Amino acid sequence: MPRFAYSAYDSSGSLTTGEVQAANDLAALDQLSAKGLSPISLTEGGQALPWWQREFSLSGNIRLKPQAQVSFFQTLASLLEAGFSLPKALRFCADTMRDRAMQRHLEQALEDIQDGRPLAQALSDSGITPRFLIMIETGEAANKLTDIVARIAETLEAEAKRKKELQAALLYPAILITMSFMVMILLVFYLAPTLTPVFATNAAEPPAILQGMIKLRGALITQWSLFLSAGLALVVLAKISAAPLKKVLSPLVLHLPLIGPFIRQSETLNACRTLALMVNSASPLPQALAMASQSASHPSYRQLLTSTEQAVVAGQSLSSTLAQSPLIDPMAAAMIEVAEESDRLGPMLDKLVREMTERSSRTLDQAIKLVTPVLTLVIGLSVGGVILSTISAILTLNDVAF
Repeated sequence: MPRFAYSAYDSSGSLTTGEVQAANDLAALDQLSAKGLSPISLTEGGQALPWWQREFSLSGNIRLKPQAQVSFFQTLASLLEAGFSLPKALRFCADTMRDRAMQRHLEQALEDIQDGRPLAQALSDSGITPRFLIMIETGEAANKLTDIVARIAETLEAEAKRKKELQAALLYPAILITMSFMVMILLVFYLAPTLTPVFATNAAEPPAILQGMIKLRGALITQWSLFLSAGLALVVLAKISAAPLKKVLSPLVLHLPLIGPFIRQSETLNACRTLALMVNSASPLPQALAMASQSASHPSYRQLLTSTEQAVVAGQSLSSTLAQSPLIDPMAAAMIEVAEESDRLGPMLDKLVREMTERSSRTLDQAIKLVTPVLTLVIGLSVGGVILSTISAILTLNDVAF
């Protein structure tokens, strides 16, 4: 539904501006009249923000920050559970929200709710994840909005916690790689030019590694613009070919040691979490599977969940379809089968999510404990090999001199 920006005089004669959402300009004028406003201008398309307040995205898809969604749903759930009315709760969320983009969306949503629109429609243009909007719509229809918002807040908090755990686990390997890169820069730009005159004075040939570093240093200094252009070209090429390249490499990644099992666990966990969220909010199973497919990050799992949705619509059971795929964790498939037989799919999915979250955390910890010493050893051998070969060549020169 289009938005209309307006300027109008209120009952006190003060000039006010804002936006309304209506099917056409006549409906927008009716809304303004119902508010007691005397419009002087009405423009379709909404108000244009100053450039410094606008949201930008290189991909063209502007999305809210995950932390902003977490903060909003946590606050909204607490206020609704405390007995706040929805408009009052939204006003408090908008006033206390630190994220400017989220604040503007909430202020607009508040105006839409005051105009009589449901919360799901009011938040439809805010950038909130579609699965949450469907849940909110279902919760409003069933008069369970407070429970649904609380469940969304719990899910977002769990996802944010898992993301932080992954980032924390990758921090030390990232520091190791960064430090090794800095050491190599020091070797190329300081050690290599310092040692070259020593070999020239003794009319000796520098070791191959040292010669390579000298040539690399000279190329980087004299042809830096070429390297910069090549780097930018690679970035653009990677951006353009990211989707087809991901489609080709994604199935191969699943067969890698350590990485493959972790991805299968993570994707199964994400699918079960979305299914639990949707099923417990009284959404139909095909709709829950559609949302799980959209939320999946791996192409193979998107395809699996889409085909599962089609099979369920055709009359097959969820467990029989998932059990045929090697992508789904066997324990998850078995628990879903038991849940369908006992007609307790929602509670069983909640239990499955908790168990798989613990398993995934243990797998991540074990992988990091293995990768960290291996990475340390590889980096140490690489840098140490360069330094050792250079020192050996210098010691050889000393032997010749004496």
